Amino acid sequence: MSIVKTGALCPGQQHTVAIEKLTHGGNGLAHIDGMAIFVPSSIPGQKVEVVLHKCKDTYCEAKVVKVVKKSIEEIAPKCKHFHECGGCVWQNLSYNKQIEYKENIVRDTLEHLTPIDEELRKALPGRVLPIIPSPQVFHYRNKLEMRFGYENMRIEEKNGKHIYLDENPCVGFHQPGQWSTVLPVTECHLYDEQIASLLSDVKRFMQSTNLPVYNSKVHKGLLRTLLLRRGIQTGEQMIAFVVKARKKELEPLFQHFMQFGGRSGLASLLVIENLGMDERPDTPKVHTLVGKNTITERLFDLTFEISPFSFFQTNTLATEKLYQAIKDGADLGLNEIVLDAYCGMGTIGQYLARYCEKVVGIESHPTAIEDALRSAGKNRIGNISFYKGRTEQVLSKQLVAGGKYIFSTVIVDPPRAGLHPKAISAILAHNPKKVVYVSCNTATLVRDMAVFLKNGYELRTVQPVDMFPHTAHIETVSVLQKK
Repeated sequence: MSIVKTGALCPGQQHTVAIEKLTHGGNGLAHIDGMAIFVPSSIPGQKVEVVLHKCKDTYCEAKVVKVVKKSIEEIAPKCKHFHECGGCVWQNLSYNKQIEYKENIVRDTLEHLTPIDEELRKALPGRVLPIIPSPQVFHYRNKLEMRFGYENMRIEEKNGKHIYLDENPCVGFHQPGQWSTVLPVTECHLYDEQIASLLSDVKRFMQSTNLPVYNSKVHKGLLRTLLLRRGIQTGEQMIAFVVKARKKELEPLFQHFMQFGGRSGLASLLVIENLGMDERPDTPKVHTLVGKNTITERLFDLTFEISPFSFFQTNTLATEKLYQAIKDGADLGLNEIVLDAYCGMGTIGQYLARYCEKVVGIESHPTAIEDALRSAGKNRIGNISFYKGRTEQVLSKQLVAGGKYIFSTVIVDPPRAGLHPKAISAILAHNPKKVVYVSCNTATLVRDMAVFLKNGYELRTVQPVDMFPHTAHIETVSVLQKK
């Protein structure tokens, strides 16, 4: 029952609400006097005390103050950092419940958020197929990025200037909304089972070397990021220390980093320069201390060399399920020419190449194109080519409609922001018979899908695939067919 009984809802008010269901983005949904209240870090069946922090005309956002009553669906989370970390928002739900809610979220998003006529919108949920679960529920991630930083940061003012006093240098994760500090962690059940041992080694390394930890407020300190990658199918592992220093400063320190060189299965030990303000360097300078600067991973019978910042799906075994869903949705013929837009390092296109005449990939990131060309050569795939640039630019200048290629099927796998409007226009100009839209963000999917639906396409199927157990992220494969 709300402690505020009259008047409009506004930030700062406290209420007790019942969580009814989960919505897009993983937030719990409750209502106060008919007003929708979105509550992160809550699950259906819970009764929670919340404080409102953002109120709009049609909804409010709130933060959980206290769980008054647990849900009957609630289970004990496996990780001791669950309530602080914010990475595994659904680890207190059984896996069967997680995928049930994800499938329902896809249906609800299609029905309520697709910007088309209501009559057409109501039919969309019926196109959703049963979700494909992840083959692994824990320890599925092949990549993990952890931050070096400080558990606490006090700010004092001296002579009109802010002085940042750092406390407890550590390695871990940024908590949601707290980007200046790091939560120290000793375990993570999404990555390799040996992560606890590795983190113990890192902690000893920090204590023994006393190397300064990076402070993002003043842009000082050496240790920035601990980047870990592993080949699920090959067993190869990479450890990379991302640091703020140039080679001449690093060379005397390489012996310290080398203490990780003897770890079992370690194929690559790297130190990477990052002098920029962003956490990920645009043009990384990589120093290889052990092995090579890549690790090898397999998808089906294909082999890929993965560099530190390559885009490669983080759940290897579920990626094979995803690509099978793309193949089934595309239903390619051997005489078809396929466009693979936003292709990254070309993994989707290389898998599909055996089922069609030719694949043409487009990718804006130059190092991804380098990875794609290298892996296509290694896999001896001769019927694939790549164009560097933004999809909308390449399709309007180099691969214009009616030009070199006639694309019967277009595969798009854009980032969370979705397709650029000019990219949609350029794809429509090619008039493909089929568009297969791979999405990691259902909200931008339905926004973009509406444009295709208004331009002569119909939605055939939407296949959810769970790539990220214990998180609210949902991958989907949607098939749009020309009428």
